[in-house]
Amino acid sequence: MEKDFRSILIKAAREMGLDPTQEQIALFETYREALLLWSARMNLVSLRTELDLPVRHFIDSLTLLPCLTAGPGTLLDIGSGAGFPAIPVKIFRKDLHVTLLEASRKKCSFLKEVIRRLGLQDVAVLNCRLEELLKKDPRPSYDWIVSRATLKLPELVELGIPLLKPGGTLAAMKGPGFEAETAALNASGSKKYRVVGIYSFTLPVTGDKRHIILVDKPR
Repeated sequence: MEKDFRSILIKAAREMGLDPTQEQIALFETYREALLLWSARMNLVSLRTELDLPVRHFIDSLTLLPCLTAGPGTLLDIGSGAGFPAIPVKIFRKDLHVTLLEASRKKCSFLKEVIRRLGLQDVAVLNCRLEELLKKDPRPSYDWIVSRATLKLPELVELGIPLLKPGGTLAAMKGPGFEAETAALNASGSKKYRVVGIYSFTLPVTGDKRHIILVDKPR
């Protein structure tokens, strides 16, 4: 099974234009081991087929990479859950300072364990709700905010924009039905943000349709 996981991960990554190093592949294997161990005790991710973890979670998270500008920056992952998309992204982008926001205490314990096992640096775990983070004084701000199917797009943007630095970008990762959410967002007519890109693509191996909506905060 481990061999299948490795081969599927490498094949899917290459089809997405990525060439993972041996070190990165080993980190994903360690991540997989931790997920399987903890999933036996708590509901972390849905794993129905051998394609789910390497493709629908790991590779799906990495589709965010082309949207991120080069160079160091700060990234907030809202509703990180089992660490998607931020931990896979961090494996490829060591220069990013990543914050994982998760309301579940148990999931935060898992995230801290994964960070320890993978030896990741500049990764913080915040055990609180998004609304609580907005009330902090001083309020933190980030270059990038990402979220993978956590909130409806209008709510995500309304709550996320105050945490973005001027010139920063929010990336919402969506599956089917994203059009209605995008239309609702555009209907607001707000000048606090702009929809600057919608990227649609097909996941390798599975053929699943995915979409990333990019929203920026004007300077």
